[in-house]
Amino acid sequence: MNRQANIAICPFSFPASLPLGPSIIKAFAEEHSDFKVTCIDLNAEWYNTFVDAALAGKSFVQFSPEAKADFAKAAKMFRDGGDVFWDEAEYQRLSRFFESTIRKVENVFLDGFERACAHGEYVPPIKAYAEHAARKLIANDPSVVGFSLMFREQYMPSVLIAYYVKALKPDVKIVFGGGYTSACHPSILFANPFIDFVVFNEGEGGFHALLMALDEGKTSFDGIANLIWRNPEAEDGWVKNAKSPSVDFKTQPYPDFSDYKLGAYFQPEPVFPIMSSKGCAWDKCTFCTHHRSYSGAHRAAATDRVVGEIEHMVNTYGVKRFAFVDEMISPGRFRRISEDLIEKNIDITWYALAKPDLIYTEEILEIMHKGGCRYLLWGVESANQRIIDLMDKGTTPDGVAEVLARSTRAGIRNHLFIIVGFPSETEAEYLETMEFLYQNRDNVHRILACGFSLDNGSIIFKEPERFGISRIWDVSNIATISVKYDVERGVGCFDTEKHALFWKNNFFDHFEAFKGDLGLFRNHALLHYTYPDRIKPVGGRRVPNPRKLKPPPYQAGPGGKSDRKVLTK
Repeated sequence: MNRQANIAICPFSFPASLPLGPSIIKAFAEEHSDFKVTCIDLNAEWYNTFVDAALAGKSFVQFSPEAKADFAKAAKMFRDGGDVFWDEAEYQRLSRFFESTIRKVENVFLDGFERACAHGEYVPPIKAYAEHAARKLIANDPSVVGFSLMFREQYMPSVLIAYYVKALKPDVKIVFGGGYTSACHPSILFANPFIDFVVFNEGEGGFHALLMALDEGKTSFDGIANLIWRNPEAEDGWVKNAKSPSVDFKTQPYPDFSDYKLGAYFQPEPVFPIMSSKGCAWDKCTFCTHHRSYSGAHRAAATDRVVGEIEHMVNTYGVKRFAFVDEMISPGRFRRISEDLIEKNIDITWYALAKPDLIYTEEILEIMHKGGCRYLLWGVESANQRIIDLMDKGTTPDGVAEVLARSTRAGIRNHLFIIVGFPSETEAEYLETMEFLYQNRDNVHRILACGFSLDNGSIIFKEPERFGISRIWDVSNIATISVKYDVERGVGCFDTEKHALFWKNNFFDHFEAFKGDLGLFRNHALLHYTYPDRIKPVGGRRVPNPRKLKPPPYQAGPGGKSDRKVLTK
């Protein structure tokens, strides 16, 4: 058996950061076997190809002369930076225009992939691209080709490209994995006869064990943790093995990013992802399903190992900017990591996700800032205590306000996650959150808000009545992870995005430029906060009083009538 395996990252996910999961799997497999694993980022290649074609006038997208000049300026800003990256007015204008253009093109291609996969209608450009990608994936004669999917938008492209890989090289084994596939029912994936295996939850141990089993010529794969495999003798035609943390995360090798071109990612200075723990130390939020990506309880690597990984990346790739992608890191752990970075004089900046607990003392936050922390993404979600308790966040509005003030005084910027339209939330309760944000606007530097999504597997999905959900709709299909629902009161699932959009346009977006925050994109925000003296601010923007805004009306609640059409029952 040829000991070459490839892992593909397919469109569509805007390439603002290097793929972490495939890099971890590559490092583990190569350290523990003779296999050579190559990560092939088709996703980054697609976006760069489109941008280059659009700039050369060879894309189907038609620009006016003024729009083409703006697109060229925006592309250069995303790739190389330059003065415009630090000009608040130009950054805001160009980044929004660039993102809007990219999204429209993505939707056109996604429609083409769906027509091909779901309806057998092949649009020539889609067929040509899928064949090109497939040939690239088999060019080095692999025996195994894996597909790493983090997002729903990557599913159809991955399926079609995998189909052509198998058509061109029938003996190759096709493996699907990643966060999105972990959430899919196996019957959906194995409905594609060319998919041979699925690795769910954590991938490094399962993928390595599968390579070893195939190399030994095995045809039965019992005992390989986190693996789903075809078995014609099984009742469903496939077997799902046990979920298990089959790798000692504390001692696994550092991720290997050597297959990627750092210049292929749309950021003027590389920002490397780093994962210091798996799972969530809190692991109670009732709306969350991130546990699907991990096996077992929360596990964390020793802080010296984490700092060693950062030092390795600095020395190997010359990178100085980092994004912690952990679900949550405790204040004490942040302190120890920061103290080690300070002691070793490792000059970096970074950001991370965090839970706004009062145990974040001023001293801890000051040490974090000295150790390179420039902003935190806080899981605030709501400022109404009843809703906070339903979410099981373990926080209070007054406590959150104090943490945000401490963080600002330490020199750390605050980006807040907010959920719009949580089940049973009333208009008055949601206005409490808006008022909280307004009153604390000096300590809120950006708001990342979305409409509530009911995800299959969350506590709310399992206990809907406790959250005022009167009905969960059966809308399961090939592209659905979140599900539709009806509520007894408050805003329903068909209106949450409408409300989220209203508050984004009329309220949330006004926090972006407050105190100089330019960051539409997470990694860009880190660069802006790292070099604040370079910023040319607009100034003069003000956050409006939410009490003076007129949002869409909430639905009537029990007995209220809706004009929506019933899709299914």
